[in-house]
Amino acid sequence: MPTLTMGPRDEEFILAEIEFISRSNKTLKLGEDLAAGTVLEDDGTGKLIACSGDLNTAGDALVTAVAGILCRTTDATDADTEVAVLDWGAAVKDDFIVYPTESTAGGEKAAVIASLLALGIKVR
Repeated sequence: MPTLTMGPRDEEFILAEIEFISRSNKTLKLGEDLAAGTVLEDDGTGKLIACSGDLNTAGDALVTAVAGILCRTTDATDADTEVAVLDWGAAVKDDFIVYPTESTAGGEKAAVIASLLALGIKVR
């Protein structure tokens, strides 16, 4: 009998959430192709994109606050796509979150975690 191995699952990054109120339906911007667990930000038009991780001049906070975490792997390369976003009252697994790439100066991950905490999302 062959051995089957389960691959990564959508929403496996969620440790706990407040039922029915931790998620919102939002629009993922055309051109994005993102994995579940990707940290998101608003692009300024109300549509979501992968968090850039751009820091302020002091290097201690994000220029654009985090809008939440993508619940399911989504390919929006052809059109704006409605998605479920974890955006309040939850705990998530650090190892399963897709953060922006750290620069050589660093600080992006810490700033993202602080911005998530401001939304009520605790990274463990």
